[in-house]
Parts: sequence; C-alpha cells; structure tokens
Amino acid sequence: MMMQSNTDHGQVKEGRSVGHFPSIPWIPYYCNQSTCSWNLVRCESSGVRSLVTAGRLDFTPMATVDWFELKEDWERIGGWGIAFKKVAGSVLLFSHRPISDLDAAPIAICDETTTSVRILQALLQKKYGLRIGRWRRNVDVNDGETPRLLIQNQAVEEVARGRFPYVADLGSEWWAWQGTPIVTAVWACRADLPGDERAAFAAQLECASRRYHEAPERAVKAHRETFGWSAEVESVVALHRNFDYLLGRDCEVGIERMRQILPQEVAGFAS
Repeated sequence: MMMQSNTDHGQVKEGRSVGHFPSIPWIPYYCNQSTCSWNLVRCESSGVRSLVTAGRLDFTPMATVDWFELKEDWERIGGWGIAFKKVAGSVLLFSHRPISDLDAAPIAICDETTTSVRILQALLQKKYGLRIGRWRRNVDVNDGETPRLLIQNQAVEEVARGRFPYVADLGSEWWAWQGTPIVTAVWACRADLPGDERAAFAAQLECASRRYHEAPERAVKAHRETFGWSAEVESVVALHRNFDYLLGRDCEVGIERMRQILPQEVAGFAS
C-alpha cells in the first residue's frame, strides 16, 4: 500500500518499506496512511526478524527480545512502541488448571508471539518454579482442552468463547512479580537511514497516534471492516487503554528488566 507524504518534519523517502502489524493492539499506529508514503509490508512479530535479515524492511515494529540482538544495526524510533502495565488484556494463558499447577504441561503457543512466549517461560520457571513441558505452535481452535498462550486478536476471541475457567493475564503476572511494565515491541529503523528521515517517520507515528485519539471508535471500526474480526468496537477501544504507546521512564526500566530475565531460547520448543 503506497500513500503520499505530507509532513512539516521533512520526508520519509517514497517507497520505504514499513512493517505492518494488522492485529488489534497496533491499530493506533496506522491511522495516518492518507498522509504518508509508507509501503506497508504485512507481518507479525514472529516474522520480522526474517524480513529484516532479507533486507525487506526499513522501518518496523520489532519484538523487544529481537531488538536486544539487532540493536547494533537497528535503532529505536524515539520512545514509540507498545507496553502494558498490570493488565494486558490481550496476552493471556488459557487453561483448565491454575498456572501454578502447569508443571511440565503441554502448552500450545500462537504463531505470532516472540516476546510473550519468553515472558511465559520466565514466569513458569522463575516465578512458580515449574518445569517446562513440550510446547507446540499452531493452536487448534477446535481443541478446548490444551492450555494455550494467545495474544492480540486470538486472545480477544478466546475470551469471548469462555471455554477455559483459568485465564492468566501475563501483564498482571509480571507486574505482581517484577513491578515493571512489559514492553512487547518497539519501533525501530535501519541505523544507516538518514537522520532527517528517521525524524520524519517519528513525526508520522506521532500524527497517527494523535489521529487515533481524536476518534478511536472510528479507527477501530474501520480496522474491523477491513480485517473482519468479531469483537465489539467499544471493547477494543477499552483494550487500547491498557497500553502505553509512547514509552516513558518506567517502560525503559521494564525493558532493562526484561533484558536481564528473559531467556534467549524457548525451552518448550527444544528438540
């Protein structure tokens, strides 16, 4: 998708490739498409690293744990990203037993997660002292028994089904344990891009955020019409209130805490 640029903060070179996360929490960042020249590349958090390696992105949201390893070549764009304090509302572990009873349990993990799956491993191992069982990707929506970690749209939809008596919010679990926000992703760009382009892109993110907050219901309704999810507009607007999009000092502390605690490898997927 290509749009024309119109900004008082310089210009992003026409045709720059920008990662597009189409999931519900990211709606506020894509409300400025009518005034920017982004060539949107649809992707999910788990697919960004391969796109970066292939040279297919110039600007993109990026899982915080990926940025830890790529930050020499990818610089953050201001304080933009996505974080949640105390309650995430869309990063949820569903099960028929309390989280403290999931010792060595098999868990289905949605394909999209990069950071949240490591949050889950840290919680199970270090907070609850549990063993990690065999985990698998590709959640079977028709399976109502296997515990599952779902994020974003899938988490919202599973809540609506009401099939699992125990729903652990990873934001709440982490806050009770560490007392810091979880920063699931940050906006980043290639470090070799000109500084004026980076500044212009940051200004466009700010403009998108401002447009969203001027009329959140309109933005959410337009997204639902485009992508066809079933949640109520009001519930999604309420969900967005759980998130910080401009990361403050407490989020920076959270990023550093995540760097110290989160595993690089996911034990549940080990062969």
